Amino acid sequence: MIDNLFNELISAHDKYRFEIKLALDRNKFEKAHKIEYYFFLPSSLNISHYTYDKTKFYASLQRYIRYQTPDITIEMLFEGSNSISPYVRTIEGLDKLKNNPLDNFLLESIVDEMKLIGTIIKNGINESYSSIISSSSKEEFEASSKHLLMISEIVEDGLNRLKKKIFSFNFNRRIFESFKYLDDYVTLIEEETLLNILKNFQVYDKTEVYEKIRNKAVAVSSYRDIEKYIKLSYNNLDYFLYYRGLLKKFISSCLFLKAEPTFNLYTHIVSGVASGLAMLFAVLITVYVQMRYSSTSKFFIITAVIIYIFKDRIKEFVKVVFSKHGSNFIFDRRIKITEPTHNIKIGYIKESFSILSVDRIDDELIKLRNRDNLDMIDEDAKREIVLKYKTFIELYYDRISKYHTRRKNPLNIIRFSIFDFLKHTDDESVDYNVMDNGSIKSIMAKKTYHMNVIIKYISDSAVYERYRIIFNRSGIMKVDKVI
Repeated sequence: MIDNLFNELISAHDKYRFEIKLALDRNKFEKAHKIEYYFFLPSSLNISHYTYDKTKFYASLQRYIRYQTPDITIEMLFEGSNSISPYVRTIEGLDKLKNNPLDNFLLESIVDEMKLIGTIIKNGINESYSSIISSSSKEEFEASSKHLLMISEIVEDGLNRLKKKIFSFNFNRRIFESFKYLDDYVTLIEEETLLNILKNFQVYDKTEVYEKIRNKAVAVSSYRDIEKYIKLSYNNLDYFLYYRGLLKKFISSCLFLKAEPTFNLYTHIVSGVASGLAMLFAVLITVYVQMRYSSTSKFFIITAVIIYIFKDRIKEFVKVVFSKHGSNFIFDRRIKITEPTHNIKIGYIKESFSILSVDRIDDELIKLRNRDNLDMIDEDAKREIVLKYKTFIELYYDRISKYHTRRKNPLNIIRFSIFDFLKHTDDESVDYNVMDNGSIKSIMAKKTYHMNVIIKYISDSAVYERYRIIFNRSGIMKVDKVI
């Protein structure tokens, strides 16, 4: 059994998409990872083989695979004796670059280390902010806020030292620009975090630590003005979030892997077999009819038309049969995972999709799905269709270890859009009359739909986890973990 496999696995990413994250930790997993996802949908959404297919499913699916942020705290990041710190390696790399200014590999290594500095700082600030958000008392708020202010000072001091080193020597332009983007990104994350605290914890506005946070926010904002970093204003409403996204992508690019679909022989074989069976039917019937009737007779012409109609239907029928019954042993597509920095293949993903009826689901899954039913009315009244998405992930950890000592565990991220499920939903709210103290009152009641997602990880034994995604015509309302 794998412990703590699914902590914080599914969450709402935006109005129409939820996100599934799975850390492929080599200490918890074997080399290969077989995972099945079951989406239980109300039949009222009109999802079936005739209205929804593989193309629509994969079009709704976004996949990202990246390394997890190295497990280095901000205090450890700026510790001079820490040989695995990207900050320390950046300083050492800059010293070497002075003597070898044309070493392009060294140059790109330094840029990569600076990006890694940004990811670690962001992760540290986010963790500190999370502890502030979860504060349940003034004492907890003050303790967590002081820690955030402390690491903020450490970051500011460390980046100032790095800035002086870079500007003390005529380095390559790419070094200067990379530091500028790093500094821009870090101060932007700082400013956003500090402003969120000031907004969400105004109840503590008379405390000393709250005033320190306010002063820090003003200082960071002023610094961004001095450096002429782009800030949100009425003049750049359309551009700011685009630019922020570019900054985020630039910094996080040191963690992302390349996932590219490769040629899938199975898809072409299925299409070929379906076409061949349909053509065989057409030829046999045509030859048989032609032996008995003249090719100019009315019967032959009518039969030829019927054959043509059935030929296309047979072709589609064979594809549906393969889709329903072939997903257990054959995959729809294969995705190659490449480490872009060194351009090496470090693994692959195989995927398959099928639509199932509930009676084709394992008893264990049905029990888990029905575990929190209200009563027999819940089981008898609901009718569901099940989307099954299966992945097989194989990683070459020996290749990863050869090039990386800090970025070891890839993170598999799936973002799925429910937009196609909203076409047949009712209005998000209805006017409902109730009796209240002898008078009739009108209440707007919300109409919601539940999609239950069960994730099954298959190893020596099966590990299950279940989530409920509640949505209406306007999109995702919340995501609950079902215990």
